[in-house]
Amino acid sequence: MAAIGKIRQHYGILVVIIGLALLAFVLGDLLKSTNTRRRNDVAIVNGEKISYQDYANRADQTIQAQKRSRGSLTNDESFSLRSQTLDQMIREIIMEKEFKALGLTVTPEELNDQFFGENPNKYVVQNFTGQDGKFDREFLNNYYSNFDNFSPEAQNEWINFEEFVKEDRLNTKYESLLKHGFYLPKKLADRYNENKNLKKSAEVYAVRYVSIPDSTVVVTDQDNKKYYDTYRTKYPTDATRGIDYVVFEVKPSEADRESAKNFVNDVKEGLKTSTNVANFVAYNSDMPYDSTWKKSSDLPVELENVVAENNVGFVYGPYESDGAFNVARIMAKESRSDSLKATHVLIAYNGALRSTATRSKEQAQKLADSLYNAVKKSGKIETVVSFSDDPSAKTNNGDLGWFNDGAMVYAFNEFVQKNKVGTMGVVETPFGYHIIKVTDRNKVQPMAKVAVISHEITASTATDQAVFAEVNKFVTENKTAEQFNNAVEAQGLNKRTFQTIRQNTNRIAGINNPREIVRWAFKDDTEIGDVSNVFELENMYVVAVLTKIVPEGYIPYDDLITRNAVQIKKVKKGEMIAEKAKKYGTDYQKMIDELKGEKLTVDNITFEGRGVGSLGVEDKVGGTALGMKEGVYSAPIEGGNAYVVLKVTGTTPAGKTDFDAIRREYVSKFNNSILNGNPYSALFDNAKVENNGVMFF
Repeated sequence: MAAIGKIRQHYGILVVIIGLALLAFVLGDLLKSTNTRRRNDVAIVNGEKISYQDYANRADQTIQAQKRSRGSLTNDESFSLRSQTLDQMIREIIMEKEFKALGLTVTPEELNDQFFGENPNKYVVQNFTGQDGKFDREFLNNYYSNFDNFSPEAQNEWINFEEFVKEDRLNTKYESLLKHGFYLPKKLADRYNENKNLKKSAEVYAVRYVSIPDSTVVVTDQDNKKYYDTYRTKYPTDATRGIDYVVFEVKPSEADRESAKNFVNDVKEGLKTSTNVANFVAYNSDMPYDSTWKKSSDLPVELENVVAENNVGFVYGPYESDGAFNVARIMAKESRSDSLKATHVLIAYNGALRSTATRSKEQAQKLADSLYNAVKKSGKIETVVSFSDDPSAKTNNGDLGWFNDGAMVYAFNEFVQKNKVGTMGVVETPFGYHIIKVTDRNKVQPMAKVAVISHEITASTATDQAVFAEVNKFVTENKTAEQFNNAVEAQGLNKRTFQTIRQNTNRIAGINNPREIVRWAFKDDTEIGDVSNVFELENMYVVAVLTKIVPEGYIPYDDLITRNAVQIKKVKKGEMIAEKAKKYGTDYQKMIDELKGEKLTVDNITFEGRGVGSLGVEDKVGGTALGMKEGVYSAPIEGGNAYVVLKVTGTTPAGKTDFDAIRREYVSKFNNSILNGNPYSALFDNAKVENNGVMFF
């Protein structure tokens, strides 16, 4: 009751406190919701949003198209395609605004002409080229006329291709417009000519910075700050993050090794007695059944002597190789050629593999036998190649050239393997009837077929759980950067550092797919000193601590000072020499005598050359000389490598401007800059682009 009484006494205060707490909760949730909504946009370009849904659909279409074309993609390749897709979507928004401002369009009639006109777009030509290497207009017309019969995926690919061709046409117009807009004023051509051909000679009094020992130079914080303020704009930088991290690899234990060895031991007897070895291997092995013939040098080193010294049917193992335990059975041994050569004529029939022929199988066999009888005596199979249904016969006259043993369909391959050079015959395969002539083969040698059951030595669930428990304990006990570092040292762990993570980073030393770590490092609420949760990656766990945040803009102070420590010391030396030189006034000979300097005669100082004799590249010195009259001493110059005073002693005029030659040179440079994408780079730099891609892929 007393407690309730006290609550009543402070009722008003409690209401205020609860009200403030509720307000904080609502505002926090509101801010969080606002941030979440912003993050739903993969990018915002000049106020136009690229939603995650639009981006995901486009990226998935691109990836699926590549998979259909190439079969499979690595993680790096998939990431690259996702990144390229977003870059392309950003580019389209920026360029669409530019095209609209310039009035550039592609009409439906013009787009149709890009496909079916007299001069089709280069990408249309590339995609509809026949076997003869020429544009196949009939192929294009047939393909397009069957559009309604395409699968939805194929129809979508065609629509995307049309958009791609349209975009290419717009870009071509844009580039042409830029190229025709080039103008070189006569005055500017004269300046170019002077920069290239005007030469000066000079008498140079120089005190090199190397004359002052580094140990005598004291660079202060003020010196560093002055240098940073002067030069930081020369070092723009993307947003980057730095981390320290520890990798806990999940490696197979001794128990895991023993388990893998026991597995192949258990299947050894089955491999020895199996009557369908291919199926038995397919069911029990981590690697597919390999039915090819192999010479001794192609066998794993563990099997070379085993195969040479034992008969067909012998089973060997377990043996360890390439991270797996294996057991092997010798399936066959022969003396064979590993490289063969043949000429053939294919007579296909309706229903044969990949055949477009209309003749029946019986008609095909009869024709093949007839052709074979016609050339059997002469041995000149080339005389009937015109009958071949193999499309390559048009270009190779039936000559298949050299091919590896096993590269051809089985019956074809064995005919060439088992017969002497010059032998001819008719062989049936799933493709039809082949008239074959063996034209060459290399020397026979011992070869074998070996069936191998391979069981990879992998970490078990128990091993994985043990490593995870260790990592989880590490994270639980070390919540700060200081604790992280102390624990790493105490436990003797290998701490790694990666100080230049960018939003598109897809590889960190020792980690193949670090995107989850990159996203964590770039999250708005991740601060310097924060220790991550456990990242579960392929065959490893990773814990990281954020050590550096560099916003987009200019290089951080510490990085610039560290990178340019030598140059900053040179600047300091220049100031020190300048202070000492004051007492000599204009007695430059005395200055170099007492300050360990030297007098140089330098010829051919040019604007483009930048070099000043043995002093090396000296932009300030060279620029000063080119702007001076003869016979006049310059003011002291604190150059890149030396403290310098100079007097121009001679001038070689640039001569008459060859306007046409200079224009050709600069037109070429201008056009190359367009081809290299400089116009888009300029537009991108001036656009307002918020790229949140790091949070989505």
